[in-house]
Amino acid sequence: MTQAINDDRLSLDAVPVEDLNAALRVFRRLPLELLGFLILLPVIGIGLSRLGTALSPPYGLYLFGQSLVTWGLLLMLVLLYGLLWWRGRQVGRLLNEPSILASPVASLLSVPGVLAERARALGMEWSGFYGPLRPSRK
Repeated sequence: MTQAINDDRLSLDAVPVEDLNAALRVFRRLPLELLGFLILLPVIGIGLSRLGTALSPPYGLYLFGQSLVTWGLLLMLVLLYGLLWWRGRQVGRLLNEPSILASPVASLLSVPGVLAERARALGMEWSGFYGPLRPSRK
């Protein structure tokens, strides 16, 4: 008793509309999170500069030859990469897409195309950047 290989339940393209909408929400939230990082970057830099100077006046505190500002900015870059990696993994899992799961950060640019392809296969269309998927009008 063997099942047919082209069974719809085994297809990678078979993604429910709820998962497509969830992936769309995660992808839409990403620019706001990146804006938050952009706002936090100078705040962290100025705060660590003042903290380093307060702890060791007049030149500031240095760890392994680098100031606290340098270490803080390196930490922010690591956190930014972690955010992009985590969001890419979330979208890849929701879309059931192996190429996005293989390289989540590099594949974030292909997410809108994959979303549109999967939505079109289900007879849905995107209602705009902030809207959910809706049935397509033909």
